Amino acid sequence: MVKSDEARRADRWPGLLRVPAHLIFIGAVLVVVGAWFTVYAVDIWGWGSRGENLLPMWWELFNDGVVEVAQWVCIALFVVGAGYVAGRLREAPHAGFASFFFVMSIGFAFILIEEAGDVRLILAEALGRWLGYEILGMHYHVIGTLPVMAFLAFFPLYALVRYAKHVWRAPRSRVYLIALYGLYAVSQLGAQTSHIEGWYAHFGNWINSVFFDWRLPAMPGIDPGANSYFIIDNVVEESFEMLAAGALLALLLAAVADIRAGLVPPEKAASEPSDGSGVQAVTDDLPQPR
Repeated sequence: MVKSDEARRADRWPGLLRVPAHLIFIGAVLVVVGAWFTVYAVDIWGWGSRGENLLPMWWELFNDGVVEVAQWVCIALFVVGAGYVAGRLREAPHAGFASFFFVMSIGFAFILIEEAGDVRLILAEALGRWLGYEILGMHYHVIGTLPVMAFLAFFPLYALVRYAKHVWRAPRSRVYLIALYGLYAVSQLGAQTSHIEGWYAHFGNWINSVFFDWRLPAMPGIDPGANSYFIIDNVVEESFEMLAAGALLALLLAAVADIRAGLVPPEKAASEPSDGSGVQAVTDDLPQPR
């Protein structure tokens, strides 16, 4: 059956949402691998003859550098794309699917603001100045960041519990769904517990020893313990978050690809009384205009 021009126009999706998902995730992997290689090349092997006044490459790339900016781009594209998908699919037969991306678009809009503005760190530093280095027996960063992290975690966790079952019906999106939540869980649990028993600093020493043979240059003006802490806080944590951001955008693209290909079965709709014409009303997970 040949579709009419109007039907073909209705089936069209924006170019951004037609990009193959695996290319995005491969791109995220290449960003991380390229950044680590650059750290080895410049900081360890001495390529490039950088001046003495410049910061180490491991700091330049991972602390508000290329790796973090690439994350922000992925998250921003996801927020826009997920909002579009939520609006387009808000009615049956994929209303639950749309609800997942609606909640995620809101949540990651807040996450983008926090990531780019370091809101939780600003709050933590303020609490540290007001209440001291230790609050309720814990490092002030733990107490200061906890409310922000709890707020940000609410949206993806709610989407996971309430609506992820609908996205799971898209077969090519499953691996990215698992990768997204797994990678973010590791990075955020690490960040929230980073000051407990100084394990970030101990782990940073291990990374410097095993991967860099103690040759990773120190940041000027900070003590060795803080330097080891930042190796994890910057290099390792941001590597996980870059991969998670790639999985986030790839999840959206894979889900849309499955919708376009007809691989996602319609959601089971609740039946309502017939209006006498033999056509039954279909409920929607999202509020509908009256």
